[in-house]
Amino acid sequence: MDFRSLRYFVAVYEEHSFSAAAKRCFVAQPSISGAVQQLESELECALFVRHSKGITPTTEGTALYPKACQVLADVQQIKQQFQENPEQLSFKLALLPFLSGKRVSKLIQKLMQTLPNLDLTLVDANEDADARIISQTVLQKDEVFHKLWVDRYVLAIPLLHPLTKQSNVSLEKLNNCSFISRSPCDIIDSWQFAIAKRGLNLKVKATVKTEEYALDLVAAGLGVSIVPLHSLDGRADLSFCEISDLQLERVVGLAYSKNTPVAPSLLAAITNIKGP
Repeated sequence: MDFRSLRYFVAVYEEHSFSAAAKRCFVAQPSISGAVQQLESELECALFVRHSKGITPTTEGTALYPKACQVLADVQQIKQQFQENPEQLSFKLALLPFLSGKRVSKLIQKLMQTLPNLDLTLVDANEDADARIISQTVLQKDEVFHKLWVDRYVLAIPLLHPLTKQSNVSLEKLNNCSFISRSPCDIIDSWQFAIAKRGLNLKVKATVKTEEYALDLVAAGLGVSIVPLHSLDGRADLSFCEISDLQLERVVGLAYSKNTPVAPSLLAAITNIKGP
């Protein structure tokens, strides 16, 4: 097993295409295909399922990917270790406003511990960046996505609301309830579909842009709202409960352009970080 084969494998995994991986690595497609076939022969398993629309990683391919990234990163770190002045790794990361501050802080802490030479700059979502942390729902076609964590949605409730003492409620219990809506919201389409499918009515008292504003209005007793569980951290001025007949989740991860690959050491550090 050689490093080149692993590098080609990573390119195919991220591009979801042998031809696109060949262009990215500046080699002919047969070189990419041959390297992947050699890996599959050595590991005695298929790494990709080939089909008319491209390729899909197998379970084994998905398992190999973070390990391959780590090996390539280790090789790069060995090279840097024997340089007199190890090259500083500059990285500009865009953060969307919905993110949990605690989770982002833990992610940054782990990155800095893993990569002491990392020069990290955090910017707003509308600024140019090397990568961004986003919901998978806003992923662009030319981006690679690495899952970091999953946000689970719950019902935020005012402390004096009739539902406050409930550990879980069904959607039918929300019929004619006062509701605080959000726009934009990652799960709004799924939420509205579930409400409409059951013929329910929600009395929308306000529509806000952020989870923080929604929670403040809930705490003021103006209605209930559907929010990620992590956004309730430290909020003693309201309550929450599960929705028994509806599960809504938001997948959060790191996205970057296929045309501007992330440094192997940084990619390995990110893919090996477990979601908080």
